[in-house]
Amino acid sequence: MEYPSLLTVKDLTIYKSAGNQLSPLVDNINFTINKGERLGIIGPSGSGKSLTLKAILGILPENLSLKDTSSIHIKIEKKFNKNISLIPQNPQINLNPLITIGQQLYESIQVIDSHSNNKKRVAHCKKWLERVGFQNPDRIYLSYPHELSGGQLQRVIIAIALCQKPALILADEPTTALDPILQNQILNLLFNLADDLQAGVIIISHDISIISKWTNKFIYLNEGKQIKGYHSLNSNDLIRKNQKNSEEVLLEVKNLTIKYKKGWLRPTFFNALDNISFTVNKGERLGIIGISGSGKSSLAKAICGLITPHDGQIVYTHSGQRGQLIFQNPFLSLNPKFNIYKTLNEALKSKKGTKDYRNDKILKMLSLVGLNDSFLDKFPHECSGGEQQRIAIARAISISPELLILDESLASLDADRQISILNLLIDIQNKTNISILFISHDIKRVAELCERIIILSNGRIIASGNTSELLNSKPLENLLI
Repeated sequence: MEYPSLLTVKDLTIYKSAGNQLSPLVDNINFTINKGERLGIIGPSGSGKSLTLKAILGILPENLSLKDTSSIHIKIEKKFNKNISLIPQNPQINLNPLITIGQQLYESIQVIDSHSNNKKRVAHCKKWLERVGFQNPDRIYLSYPHELSGGQLQRVIIAIALCQKPALILADEPTTALDPILQNQILNLLFNLADDLQAGVIIISHDISIISKWTNKFIYLNEGKQIKGYHSLNSNDLIRKNQKNSEEVLLEVKNLTIKYKKGWLRPTFFNALDNISFTVNKGERLGIIGISGSGKSSLAKAICGLITPHDGQIVYTHSGQRGQLIFQNPFLSLNPKFNIYKTLNEALKSKKGTKDYRNDKILKMLSLVGLNDSFLDKFPHECSGGEQQRIAIARAISISPELLILDESLASLDADRQISILNLLIDIQNKTNISILFISHDIKRVAELCERIIILSNGRIIASGNTSELLNSKPLENLLI
């Protein structure tokens, strides 16, 4: 059979073995993509988007199998060095922390350039670092992943994926945790480079605005099936419940300064936070917004005691269970060797109660975040990004903290689930009067949830106050600049 398209996917059905039964996770997916074309795959968390990419790459887990009639065919021209390159969702996970950026890029160059000498390969690596926007390729080449920001790591991943000149690029949520400014920069970079190579691009996202702006066509998946049309909730679906006003201070941050050391022989210090002060009242929902590198995550870690401030104080006025942090990347925060039951059970062991009490509490927490008991035996890698984040939220709230800190914790969720989680947080707060510190670059979501906002830029508070007053005093799109 002749396939005119670059990629042809016919009747893609993926089964999971469960005893003697086969249950379809992806059911009868069909699409094509031509050379130079851009295809978007959109759908809620757990809809089968990432599984579809894994099937195209041929890297499905051992317990999953394709239907006999499923067909995946790729047709490429000789000018391309490689069939497919993948840009994964989390660059932190997919880059080796023990090897420099240069070494990792060098390995990819070496695959397609076995005849050049070492000097030419290194020059090729640095040229690609320049192509993805680095103005100091020599420094980046010698850097380790932990020394770069999220946006810089995403640029490195793009360089590694595209330097081999693939015919087809698969991008799995490539800008999930980036602020709007970096999102636009990364996607503009990705598609410009893809156009230069004349490569086809399949991009996965839960953000319909990204798909509609950057692709020629899209398919919508829901519960593993290809659906015609698209539906998503909007901000009017968010249940705005009256917040319990309290003037009782729960947390006071006084003149907080955090510095990071760079270099060994002649170290320099970088100010992540510079002399910031604010309070969080009991039962309050406070939003912290800012672009990548503004100091948001450093603030969250300092409040939870994960890093030591260079100067200043963090004072809790109560002696009960303090802050619980829900991290930006759920996969990295969950133990891969623990199933979901053990993950939640370990958290509950710090509280008094019998095994039956803990089991009952675990089921209630799963139900609160929209999951059921079928997840108890699953491991983190068997869950989608959105499901992993809901598990992380369930773990955090299970021990009844007084302060819940969410560090970009909705970034990996589609719009529908973002709204459901925000509703969940409001419900939990109404029942427990918990305080919430909501850290995000998504001004829209912060405004929906929080009555008060603090804006960070370069480690300093540049504005703070009532949400409605701030949004009325300055254009929404300018708050992050």
